Amino acid sequence: MLPLLGPQAPRADDFQDYLFAAQQIATGGDPYANFVRNHVPWDWSLSSGYLYPPAFAVILIPLTWISNDLAVRIWLFLIQAAVLASLLIIYRVIGRPSRAELLALVAVLTTFFPLANTVLAGTMNSLLLLLLTGAWACWHRRRDVAGGVLVGAAAVFKLFPAALLPYLAWRRHWKLLAAAAVTGLAGVGLGLAVTSLDHNIYYFREMLPHLAAGTGYRENQSLAGVAARICDPDTTNAGGSAGWCGRLIDWPAVLVLLTIVWRLTSRASRSGLEFALAVTALPLISSVTWSFPLVILILPIALLVRQAMSGRMPRGQIRALMGAWVCFSAAPAVHYLLIVYPLPHWTGVLDLMPQGMTRLVGEAYFIGTLVVFGGICLALRTERRSESAVTPPALAA
Repeated sequence: MLPLLGPQAPRADDFQDYLFAAQQIATGGDPYANFVRNHVPWDWSLSSGYLYPPAFAVILIPLTWISNDLAVRIWLFLIQAAVLASLLIIYRVIGRPSRAELLALVAVLTTFFPLANTVLAGTMNSLLLLLLTGAWACWHRRRDVAGGVLVGAAAVFKLFPAALLPYLAWRRHWKLLAAAAVTGLAGVGLGLAVTSLDHNIYYFREMLPHLAAGTGYRENQSLAGVAARICDPDTTNAGGSAGWCGRLIDWPAVLVLLTIVWRLTSRASRSGLEFALAVTALPLISSVTWSFPLVILILPIALLVRQAMSGRMPRGQIRALMGAWVCFSAAPAVHYLLIVYPLPHWTGVLDLMPQGMTRLVGEAYFIGTLVVFGGICLALRTERRSESAVTPPALAA
């Protein structure tokens, strides 16, 4: 809350891009004008400006009617309130936390770098967290239409939640899919209604394919970003993709990830851990994942904290989660320090040590996300085994 209460509101660069797009829509201008003027030709992912479908900017138009300082403060309050609301939804579904569990979660969230970055930049990803958490709760309680509307709204604001649709189709949640599709079409229709057809075409035909190409820039913590850096280490600082070499690593890895999700999918029941597993896969399979979208991991992290504090998790897994905590807290700080103050080069083979250290902390978000994904997988398998062990006596009775 400190940025919100300071004498001067932070700049919140991403929010300024959203606000500019909202002002342009309100006055009949081009919401992508800043992007067109400033985009980086060889890597559109590194460009500043509004990068989303027009519909999201529409909801921010009321903030253009007040001063910029007040608009920033209101927005920062809203995105932090969205995180709190998400946690309230989670604990309404799984039950109230104990004092120890609450303290553990507070410790994790107050040191969670993606959340701090989200607040400082004013990004909208905590709204995605709220929408996806609401969809998770609706799905868990078999309120498919409401869940579909929330998934569709999340995909209208930012496209990568649409990757949940194949998972939902695999589970044959047709009502949920229909509601998500109708909501998505309504969002596209809203974009067409508030800005010109040319602006919509520019986003879907020009921007989206370039953004989907991905980037090897060090901040991209998706499978595609890691693959690009493996193929071409120069992309770490310069950006750009690694072409077919990167795809030959990325696509099979994504396929393995999706196979794991599908193998752990059960059409006979609805486990909150299962839906959370699909959500955890989103930042890994996206073409570009900066630190900001990792805020959606608060949902699976809260579920894992419950598993750990309730004694349903072995010590080895708890240690792995502690390692993930380091990946999301201390390691990013070390990474940024090493960018400003690089380690000295050593001679011969010894030079691999500072290079390896720099590379390791540079991939900390990716490693942490993999650990969370693995933790949810193991927790889900344990839950399924417990259910199968209880079911036979129940049937016999």
